[in-house]
Amino acid sequence: MNFEMSEPRTLPRESSEHPATGAAILRPFRRYVTGFVNCHDFSILPRIMHSDYRLFTSGMTVAGRDDAYKSAVARQLEQFPGLLFTLHEILVTGAHICVRFTEHGASRLHDNARAAWTSIAIYEVSGGLMSSCTIEQDYFSRRRQLIDGQPMAVDPPAIAPWDEAEQMPDRDAEKIVRDWLNSGDWLDCKDVMLDDESATGKRERIIDGGSVEIDLIVSGGGRVAFHAVHSGNLAPDFGEVSGAAEQPVSIHMSGLVTVDKGRVVAGHIIRDRWGLYRRLSKGNRR
Repeated sequence: MNFEMSEPRTLPRESSEHPATGAAILRPFRRYVTGFVNCHDFSILPRIMHSDYRLFTSGMTVAGRDDAYKSAVARQLEQFPGLLFTLHEILVTGAHICVRFTEHGASRLHDNARAAWTSIAIYEVSGGLMSSCTIEQDYFSRRRQLIDGQPMAVDPPAIAPWDEAEQMPDRDAEKIVRDWLNSGDWLDCKDVMLDDESATGKRERIIDGGSVEIDLIVSGGGRVAFHAVHSGNLAPDFGEVSGAAEQPVSIHMSGLVTVDKGRVVAGHIIRDRWGLYRRLSKGNRR
């Protein structure tokens, strides 16, 4: 067996820890994934995250790195002591890092039952530190996996996420996605996966028709990430699951999609089904 060998060379390094590859904005996020989440090391947070870091999810705001945010993550790591973060897609544009990833592990609260749940997030970086995250996570799928004992397979990891180059904003692609969401075509678009549809083979109808209000949208290189709220009448199928009657409801969602030749051709959307389920179960519509 023959191997082609190249001459060894020294790579330039921007620090003693990471090679200077990819967009500079990725440096704190790389340490967030590999040092904080996957190593469960809270001590690095002050070096990668602003003290007033904010997490926006399920219509709530978790504010403050050292109090609310730290406590929320600690509770999750206590339940999933071996939790891992696998990154599948990444888009770097301006001050934002947009990602689709899966967290997976075994729950101590469910006799070590395994689960994998996907999230789509838009992180913001300022002054070399992470400042905010807008995210929806598929905790509804996680709950189902922990109950039935059938964990979802984890999608393949991104091949070279830390070498991702920064993309210029793509306003044309943003307009196409806005129109696509406003038209309602996304509900039946087979090119875009909703929630855990790729694993279950089921596309859940949560709201019939309705409208979509976008609160954050960023783009680059033909890809668009967004966070939005879908409002309308509760669909019968999800009403049956939650035990709720037909009524006006809203659900938060985040997406990462690809636009080509004037249309959306691929992507994923995660809806906060668990948050809506809990609100309906308590009789709280909103």
